[in-house]
Amino acid sequence: MGAFIAKMLLPTVSSLVFLPTASVAAKRGFHMEAMVYFFTMFFTAIYHACDGPGLSILCFMRYDVLEYFSVYGTALSMWVTLIALGDFDEPQRSSMTMFGVLTIAVRIYQDRWGYGIYSGPIGSAVFIITVKWLQKMKQCRAVYPEKAVYTQQVGPGCCFGALALMLRFYFEEWDYAYVHSFYHLSLAVSFVLLLPKKNRYAGTGRNAAKLSFWALCCCSMSPGSTKEKTDKTLTKKNKKKSPRTVWTVATEKLLTGRCSTPILPVYNPPPSTPVEGTSVSRLKEMNGWK
Repeated sequence: MGAFIAKMLLPTVSSLVFLPTASVAAKRGFHMEAMVYFFTMFFTAIYHACDGPGLSILCFMRYDVLEYFSVYGTALSMWVTLIALGDFDEPQRSSMTMFGVLTIAVRIYQDRWGYGIYSGPIGSAVFIITVKWLQKMKQCRAVYPEKAVYTQQVGPGCCFGALALMLRFYFEEWDYAYVHSFYHLSLAVSFVLLLPKKNRYAGTGRNAAKLSFWALCCCSMSPGSTKEKTDKTLTKKNKKKSPRTVWTVATEKLLTGRCSTPILPVYNPPPSTPVEGTSVSRLKEMNGWK
């Protein structure tokens, strides 16, 4: 009886292999991909737990809804992994990612068990990546990317991905619990291998973006705003050294206009006592009086 229960729980436990995959993606700077992997792990584990004995309490949604999101998350994980492998620039990267999010949702809603749910995203992504890489090879007149990428990432990753799809569609009838568990494991290994070693948009060093609770709440500064923060700090220090308030009046600027002479005539009060040797008419001429 214990072996039977363990066998029934094996697909649920094997779904947790996507958690290390999400951790590796976050470590490499692929935070969006890490969230997609975690989404896939969560709904896949809950979906398989509803099939297991004594775990029906975990079914907080309808069974068909959990089934939909399990398949949707798996297909979306394939799509975002391949788009990340292509190393596209912005805005092509975000546009293609959103295109996959929308089209995969519609496709799986129509049919969630056909071959097209996985072959469609994989075929489209492979075609886009091939076109881009061929253009790069034509420009550089050399192999693009490096040969190490094909031998260490693309080749092994595609092998594990093909193995996962074969287990999923052709060998599950042998023993569903074991075969489906190996399917989860092969798929997770494929994601780790195909994902690039570093996200060039995530920054480096002190400017490297990190996935944390505050980052998810949009309360942390982006890597590109570090310089702005430093400039603001220096500006504040300079302001403290030379404070300027509403009470500080620039008298020279008030009296000086565009021309060199004052706008209004300057009033010179008459002397209280006449200066010796100077007549009253002379004083009037000196002060501009009439």
